[in-house]
Amino acid sequence: MITLALVLLILLFVHPFVLYPLILRLAPTRREAAGAAEPEVALVICALNEEKVIREKLENSLALDYPEGKLTVYVVNDGSTDRTGAIAREFVPRGVRLIDRPERRGKVRNLNEVVGGLREEVVALSDANVIYDKQAIRRLVTRFSDPKVGCVSGKVILTGTTGDLMQGEESYYSVEWFLQEKGSAIYSMCGADGAMYAFRRRLFVECPNDTLIEDFVLPMSITRKGYRAVFEPEAKAWEQGPASIHEEFRRKVRIAAGAAQALVRGNGLPGNCPAGFWFVFVSHKLLRWLSPVTGLAILAVALASPGLWLSRLVLAGFGALAGLASIRWATGWSLAPLNAPFYFLFGQIAVAYGLVKGLLGKQSVLWAKANR
Repeated sequence: MITLALVLLILLFVHPFVLYPLILRLAPTRREAAGAAEPEVALVICALNEEKVIREKLENSLALDYPEGKLTVYVVNDGSTDRTGAIAREFVPRGVRLIDRPERRGKVRNLNEVVGGLREEVVALSDANVIYDKQAIRRLVTRFSDPKVGCVSGKVILTGTTGDLMQGEESYYSVEWFLQEKGSAIYSMCGADGAMYAFRRRLFVECPNDTLIEDFVLPMSITRKGYRAVFEPEAKAWEQGPASIHEEFRRKVRIAAGAAQALVRGNGLPGNCPAGFWFVFVSHKLLRWLSPVTGLAILAVALASPGLWLSRLVLAGFGALAGLASIRWATGWSLAPLNAPFYFLFGQIAVAYGLVKGLLGKQSVLWAKANR
């Protein structure tokens, strides 16, 4: 009985990381034909103290390849205390719409107040430090030629990541993009990349102002309405990667806290979506978020039954994983056999901490922006 319980727990743990990707390799990649529609698009950029990048971002936004008069750039200056607002104001004569907030409100509250007043058919959301490929908006909106597509997420490529995380991060994102595309083929992906995604304005549902990961909750609300959220790999953008382990740890903690928040509230669940989407959600998101809990349960059972061969194998495997990660941490050696265990355990610790913070309501909705 203990062996069976241990086997089931191990399967639950390895499923999102190993079994699910293997299963998806058998699934066809559905690529809908690109449509010719060119709807009016509102590109909304929420900015907080972005004086170092806002000029480049706005020049990039105004240079995007999209029909003149059909793309409007909105900058929501969220209580910045630097020159973000002043720089953005220079672009108003060139068509940029500046919404100046004297006090910081947070991204979600701003979106709730701004999106409802827009007239454009499609709303695209972007972070201020994300530089779009010239064709990015066009690539995103072509997917809306399918009337059942309600949300489209782009491919954001990180650059300049700290060497401590670079190799692990590259491996992670290559797998993540694969899972997003395959999830889209099955039915829909779960959530979107908050740095670059678009949705039909009429499908917008306000999130609670303290929502931690709106780029998950909002696309999920659209999916629950019977529309798909899809990944468009040809819509590309580039973003500065984490400059330190501490920065990446905070990001992962926030995501996990937001996941716990969404699960408790129920606005992160698929609802009455098709069974295929429930499979994607459980495999890609739920079991991955719960993996620290499952992992601790596996260790507890193994420690409680040291006489079983499977328990001894589990404990030996965990010891090897922790040992390799510790060597990587202590020496700084960037070698593949050390990087993978280090990045994996680093992520597990961050997710565990984030889940606790999310369940206790201790994660602030106001993101502590990295000073670069």
